[in-house]
Amino acid sequence: MKTTPIITALCLTSSVTDAFQTNHCARPLKFKHRSPALGMKSSSSIESEEGSSTGRRKTSLSVASLNSLPDNVERASILSKLNMPNIGRNDIEDVVKVLSASLLITGNTVGPSMIVLPDAVDGLGMAAGSSLFIGIYLYNLISGLLLADVAINLHESSECEVPSSFKEFVDTALKSEVAGTVMAGASLISNSCFLAFGIVHAGPLLVGMFPELGLNPTMGASAFAAMIALFSLTQTNKGLETITNAAVMVLFSSFASILLPSLSHIADPMGTFLARGTNADGFVTASAAAIPLILSSLSYQNIVPSITKLLDFDRTKTTAAIAIGSCIPMLMYLAWCFAVLGGGLDNSIASGAGAAAFAAFTMSALVGSSVAAVMSLAEECESILASVVEVDNNVELCPVQNKFSFPAVAISLTLPTIVAIALAEGGDLTGALHFNGAFITPLLYGLLPVILYQSVQKKEATADNFSISSNLPQILLGVGTMGALGQEIIQDLTSLPILS
Repeated sequence: MKTTPIITALCLTSSVTDAFQTNHCARPLKFKHRSPALGMKSSSSIESEEGSSTGRRKTSLSVASLNSLPDNVERASILSKLNMPNIGRNDIEDVVKVLSASLLITGNTVGPSMIVLPDAVDGLGMAAGSSLFIGIYLYNLISGLLLADVAINLHESSECEVPSSFKEFVDTALKSEVAGTVMAGASLISNSCFLAFGIVHAGPLLVGMFPELGLNPTMGASAFAAMIALFSLTQTNKGLETITNAAVMVLFSSFASILLPSLSHIADPMGTFLARGTNADGFVTASAAAIPLILSSLSYQNIVPSITKLLDFDRTKTTAAIAIGSCIPMLMYLAWCFAVLGGGLDNSIASGAGAAAFAAFTMSALVGSSVAAVMSLAEECESILASVVEVDNNVELCPVQNKFSFPAVAISLTLPTIVAIALAEGGDLTGALHFNGAFITPLLYGLLPVILYQSVQKKEATADNFSISSNLPQILLGVGTMGALGQEIIQDLTSLPILS
């Protein structure tokens, strides 16, 4: 009986992926002129890039190999029987681009919130917690694919590149600057919560890594924020992607060096997995506490528009990158929670090598998630700044943005850094993550993708657009969003003294 939800989820994922890949009709939407601060490629440059990535590539046997065949064998028939794959240099480059984009998603997702997840899963039990992780992964997968489809459709129907900020994204799709500003504010709050949470945890980590420097947590948090600001101001978007990917590689290697010994130190693996939840108030209360944290920790949709641009708005590549890049963090979180709840982690990090690997793992997670958060914040700030600055009529309509401006980076880092420094000496921002996962994430990444997708699709009044099968992913996403919001509101109301 327990396999039924998993089979249903897998079928749903397959249908969503197929629908996403096949929906490629151009829409008659038009972009408004963009500010040169935001920068976008011209349509001619985009077409040339897409043209260079298309076409079929063939490989063949060498002349020496063909000449070595017996004379009585037809070479053409042998070549056809070999059925050799057409793998060329461009194919390898495409795979590398997909993997690079997947790592960017992983780096954006895996962060310091991993520290608080074992307690949340412990209240549910590992088995129930694993099912919840899988369900939220599928929820976010539907959300990410819908957002990517909107981004690609906007690109196909415009002369400029699709916007990377949620403000312009919503402005263009819904033709409402008010809605765009509201969504930009929600995105700023969401990413600021993660950035502040990361800076707070970076302070004590740097103190422990460099005791000879005599730092305190406040100084460590300030130094970490300054390092992130330096990266954001001096590196291009490609450079920031390279930094994030490097952090993810360190994350993988250090995580493996911690996880493998930890799993071997678990005394009763089956008992750990099947253990009942420890929350004294029951399963419903434990779920209400765990869902916002897991939902917030697995969110990555803020960089989906950027992922589509990095992959040249290719549906197949984007689908693969989103599915792979968001699945890796889920597996890492599950393995992490299992190792912690089984008691194996404490033994693994007790030694000098284990402690060093744990420090490298934590720091790489902080760097990767913080850089990605600043990129998202800076995109929104660039969009807001551009909306209040007059555009020179003589400038190019779609200029290329290679680097974030100083004002955008400064605005992105100021408030999260101030909050983090104020709480660096022992403050806790877990409540901020819970609030983000309980209210902002369901609205921003649950309800908004459905609205945007419907707005883009309404231009094509075909029978498929109104069929149950084509709208099933949107229905499930909407139901899941309403369920997440509803259970949180009910829990908050019942916890009030007047009602309890």
